[in-house]
Amino acid sequence: MNKTRYTAVFNRKKHLNKQGKALLQIECYLNGRNKYFSTNIYIEPKDWNNKARIIKTDYPNAIKLNKQISETLRDLENFELDKINNDKPFNLNMLDDFFKGESVKSFTEFMELEIPLLQSSKGTKDSQLTTLRKLKAFKKVIYFEDLTFEFLHDFNLYLTKQVITYKNLPPKKFTQSTISKYFKNIKRFVNLAINKDLMNVQNYPFRKFKIKQTESKKVFLTPNEIELFESVELLNENKKYQIVKDIFMFSVYTGLRYSDVFSLQKKDIVSIGGNDWLIKTMEKTDESVRIPIYTIFDGKPTKILKKYTNFGSIFCFNHLTNQHCNRQLKEICKLANIENKNITFHVARHTTATYLLYKGVSITTVQKILGHKKLATTQIYGHIMDTTIENELKAVSF
Repeated sequence: MNKTRYTAVFNRKKHLNKQGKALLQIECYLNGRNKYFSTNIYIEPKDWNNKARIIKTDYPNAIKLNKQISETLRDLENFELDKINNDKPFNLNMLDDFFKGESVKSFTEFMELEIPLLQSSKGTKDSQLTTLRKLKAFKKVIYFEDLTFEFLHDFNLYLTKQVITYKNLPPKKFTQSTISKYFKNIKRFVNLAINKDLMNVQNYPFRKFKIKQTESKKVFLTPNEIELFESVELLNENKKYQIVKDIFMFSVYTGLRYSDVFSLQKKDIVSIGGNDWLIKTMEKTDESVRIPIYTIFDGKPTKILKKYTNFGSIFCFNHLTNQHCNRQLKEICKLANIENKNITFHVARHTTATYLLYKGVSITTVQKILGHKKLATTQIYGHIMDTTIENELKAVSF
């Protein structure tokens, strides 16, 4: 199959306008046929280097304009290669779509266009946008044909060497779970591109490249640590931590994620038979949870809700950032003498699961409270706490 020749040509019609300038065009030649497209760039003949087919360097903005032309030529070639590599026919008339902007020219552009359109939670979209930023930092424009095993391998090495810093905290590298999340996002959009016939399934890069998974260690509060956290007194300058402490404990009592706690509305608290239930569609999974907060943890969630009733808002709690909560949680843990644990807001959810299992609540009930779609997700908590195993064995009559 013959390949199209793309060339920059100046003053093809041998005619200057009133300003003494002529148009610079892109010539596309294939199988004896030409097609021309305008660059919308007009220059004088003295500013054109016909031998090198570039604008002379002493012309204002010459570097920028020459780069614009070379990128257009390269994008045209990649547009054609995408068709060929996907076993699709190609002819010069298809280039009209390219210049109309109707065709997606790169994988990075494809992600930019698709992320806002997907039915995903804000947290998921933020994760996808972060992945896109990392990809563009690695390579500014990534074409569909760039997505090979070698590319993914090199990107993985790039991520493992990245160091992140935050204010006065010591620098640290990405965890494997974070890197895995980036590749899961990439895989999702590669699959979507294949479904939209933008990539050839035969070139599927994840056939050879496997996402490295690590079983993350679940951090949780033990029953004793829950009591320490609950009973810590926050006096004088430590009173500022009270709100975070209460909201964190609300998460412990209900198993709600950070996003669900701070999107919780008063209408989500429903009275059934005179008792308060929390009925909410979860932000991340779109699953519905029904929690009898009047009885779980002896009704402590209801007490916290009443404490923070805000008649001026539809939400149950005023919004706090995840980072703010995590910073204050570390200070509260110090005051509660809870040491050697990295306590973040999400630890509350892990604590709910392990504590309920420890108390003998069935794993299917825990699954419903946490809003897990699959029982297997809940089962990872089943072997975390040694005391749970001991309690189950003690209940058996051997």
